[in-house]
Amino acid sequence: MDAAKKILKLDQFEIEDVFFENAALIGISSDKPIYSLCHFLNQAFSLDFERTTHLDVQIGKKNATYSFAVYQSPVCGSAFVYTFYKLKVEDVLLLPSLKNIDYIWLITDDDPEERAMHYLRYLRQLPEVQFAGLLEKDKIKNIDYLIL
Repeated sequence: MDAAKKILKLDQFEIEDVFFENAALIGISSDKPIYSLCHFLNQAFSLDFERTTHLDVQIGKKNATYSFAVYQSPVCGSAFVYTFYKLKVEDVLLLPSLKNIDYIWLITDDDPEERAMHYLRYLRQLPEVQFAGLLEKDKIKNIDYLIL
C-alpha cells in the first residue's frame, strides 16, 4: 500500500478510556443557569469554576450550531481539573440519553468515586439542586462529546 494512501483511524474507545480513566460523573438537575450554579459551587466548596469558552462543545443540528458551555476548576494541590458541562441549549440536548439532567460535573481524582460521593452528600442537601447522582459512563450514549 502506498504510504500516501494509508488511512489512520482513531481508536475512539481507547480515547474514551484514557479521558475517563480517573473520572467520575455527577449528573445534576437544577433550574439555575450554569454561571449561577458554578458561582454557588465555588462558594460552597471553595472551588474556582470559570468559563472556558474555547472548550465549549459545539454541535450542529438542523442548519444551526449550538454551543454548550463548559466551566473548569483546577483542583488545589493536584494536577487534576474539574469540568462542568451544560447539557441543554434551548430544546437541544448534548446527551439525549440524559434528558432529565441539566449538567454534568466531571470529577477527576486519584479516587474519583470517593471524591464524587463526598460532593454528592452535600449537593443533595442544597435547595439549588433538585437532583444529583452518580452516572455510569458506560451507559451514556455520545459520551465522546465530553472529551475535551
